[in-house]
Amino acid sequence: MVINKARFFYGPGGLVGGGREGHLNYPQQLLMIDVCAIGPLRVTSSLYKAGLLVGGKSKAIVITSQAGSCEWRFTQNPTPQVGEEFHGNYGHHMSRAACNIMAVLLSQELKAADIPVQLLHPGFNRTQMTQKYAHIWDVEGAVEPSVGAKR
Repeated sequence: MVINKARFFYGPGGLVGGGREGHLNYPQQLLMIDVCAIGPLRVTSSLYKAGLLVGGKSKAIVITSQAGSCEWRFTQNPTPQVGEEFHGNYGHHMSRAACNIMAVLLSQELKAADIPVQLLHPGFNRTQMTQKYAHIWDVEGAVEPSVGAKR
């Protein structure tokens, strides 16, 4: 079994409206996509090509996030009021969406080899990576990593 959990989260959000300069660091946004979406594909593909994932015996797990859900963005990030800051965290959410579709495509491809691919979402966890959101941990139902791992 291979368990893919790629994680990289660039600090500043990404303000784009209202004439603000914002914090869109494009190299960092691309790095998040490279690490979090393409990384699990690289690992799983390499293991498969090396014959280390065997049909009927192996499984590929991708730990991902609902942060990549287009619909969830409207729930978690409603349209801000005029003058209100909006931190889109573009690279993070884009990397999770890319990871999710990658896993779907990979599952279709590996189905013929009888190697299942599963996506798992452990929920919003209270980690160093999410520390900048500590002010909404209770509101959003963030849990300790030990609880998220059990999910």
